[in-house]
Amino acid sequence: MNFRAEHIRFSHTSRHEPPREVFRDLTLTISRGECVGILGHEGSGKTTLLSLLGGLVAPRGGRILIDGIDPHSGMQGRGAIRLRMGFTFQFPEEQFLRQTVAEEFADMLLLRGISRADIQGRREEALAFMGLDPGGMGERSPFSLSLGESRRVALALLLAIAPEAALLDEPTAGLDSSGVLCTLNALGRLSRGGATVIVATHDVNLLAEIAGRVLVLVDGGIAADGEAVEILTDDLLLANHGYDVPEVVSVAAVLRGKGYLNEGRMLRLDDLLKSPGLSGPFSSGDSGQSGSGDKCDG
Repeated sequence: MNFRAEHIRFSHTSRHEPPREVFRDLTLTISRGECVGILGHEGSGKTTLLSLLGGLVAPRGGRILIDGIDPHSGMQGRGAIRLRMGFTFQFPEEQFLRQTVAEEFADMLLLRGISRADIQGRREEALAFMGLDPGGMGERSPFSLSLGESRRVALALLLAIAPEAALLDEPTAGLDSSGVLCTLNALGRLSRGGATVIVATHDVNLLAEIAGRVLVLVDGGIAADGEAVEILTDDLLLANHGYDVPEVVSVAAVLRGKGYLNEGRMLRLDDLLKSPGLSGPFSSGDSGQSGSGDKCDG
């Protein structure tokens, strides 16, 4: 799916407080199949931008186009567009509506025209992919899950529906290393399937592994927009917005200083380990961190 934001203005309003401007004149294009990361300090508008791009909220000025369609031009158009997308929220329990995980999957899949005969197979395969017990998880209440389980279930729902676009808000927040690996693999699977993937996060290590492009939001607009390798290796830019460079970038800098690496920037751990300048223990074995795999440990 293609996304276009044209001269967007948006403010948060409250009965008890004056309006707080989030965007004053934001223009942005995201092309089909891109994997885009959104960085920015708290309150910079990451979640709001996801909601605008996904048609969940309407701008106060300007317009959003999704595959050339304004999702706010009519209920029929909005519904058709929404069914082609998938979301995970910053607080995953907010997106659950049913009494069991199995019912959540059934609702999501039936809405998208998946036959009842295929629902169980899709649910179990997606849950297993995310390192969850496909047999026991289906009958659990989604509101009884831990934060980590909730995030994994939300991602499993995305995998099961195989959307044309996936919009994710802080998908690794609160996850342990196994959950982060599952998330990397899930996002890699969605991206390889041709989905447009848009991730709002503070996790620069996640973006180093999966993003092709990174935006930095600040003061009602976009402070930086470029290839991930450009943005995520710019230590001064990141520091100005409250971030450190990804761990792989720091390690590569140390190795480069010791003569193990030639000049050149890299983000993915696999790329670092496969660098021709490394030998011995540096280049052997599987990093286990790449988002290119098909499974993760539970």
